[in-house]
Amino acid sequence: MITIIGATHPGRREHNEDCFSADSSIGLGLVADGMGGYACGELASELVKTTVEEAVANHEGLREAIARAHGIVKNFAAEDPSRRGMGSTAIVLKTRGLDYEIAWVGDSRAYLWDGHTVIKQITRDHSYVESLLASGAISYEETLDHPNRNLITQAVGVDGENGLEIGLITGRLTAGQKLLICSDGLVDEVLDEDIADIIHKAKDSEEAITQLITAALKAGGSDNITVVIATADQEGEKILPAIEPETIRSSVIPGAEHPGSLPKSLLSEKREASSFFEGGESSTDALSHTEDLTLLPNDTSDAKIQLNPGLSSATYRALLVSGAAGIVSIMLFLYFSTT
Repeated sequence: MITIIGATHPGRREHNEDCFSADSSIGLGLVADGMGGYACGELASELVKTTVEEAVANHEGLREAIARAHGIVKNFAAEDPSRRGMGSTAIVLKTRGLDYEIAWVGDSRAYLWDGHTVIKQITRDHSYVESLLASGAISYEETLDHPNRNLITQAVGVDGENGLEIGLITGRLTAGQKLLICSDGLVDEVLDEDIADIIHKAKDSEEAITQLITAALKAGGSDNITVVIATADQEGEKILPAIEPETIRSSVIPGAEHPGSLPKSLLSEKREASSFFEGGESSTDALSHTEDLTLLPNDTSDAKIQLNPGLSSATYRALLVSGAAGIVSIMLFLYFSTT
């Protein structure tokens, strides 16, 4: 069985436009982060919550539930010009036994805690900055303080360029693992490795949630903060191997070694070879496609950003890096052949 609990806090803001649901009896966890100003944002997130709860109770799929909420929020916004731009993110978790399904729209996020030292981001934000990161235009470190990190490209109640895109992943927990879903009020203030460290040190999920919210407040608490954690019980269920969705990125608690990392004796050699072939520059600025993005910040700007890179010397740097990877592979082969 999976136990689900959650909490929300307004942060340093006067009002809370986040809302959540945590119901272990029906296996439902939800976080919604409203936008469009206090009155509209609070209403939008509440509409998402109640609509999804009703749909799940009627055994509808998560994508269908979010799509229904999308239509309802759009209709409310159309009834009154003052509600223009009303919308919400949504991330919904549904469990059955130890199996789970997660659907989402926007930049509310899901993580998988492995029960030991590693936390994995398993949903990809529908955001402008995430699109830049996926294309290689910026590094992960640059996303952390990017001036446009709060611009989202999808929202419940606001149509994107190509309609509503609803992400969906599935998996299965094993004993001791946890799923965490949250609003950006947490991840904008607390690094992933620190989230992992707090979960690792907490005696249970309730303490972990309290400490996570406290950490976000201490770091600034500039936005509403909502956290829901689902925990696979250690007993009472036949223990099966975990089934994990694709990992977007992973982090370990401070001081721990990342699983699958190279022997320390090879790290300096790998870094030296990579630096030589990259010429001291990152190859991640080599863009290979053009994207049309409709940005949906809190002020509901409809600005479109075109990424139109063309071929450049970055392409050749990327080829050189591929050569570096080949040389590193040979070095690893020789290392393990002689040990």
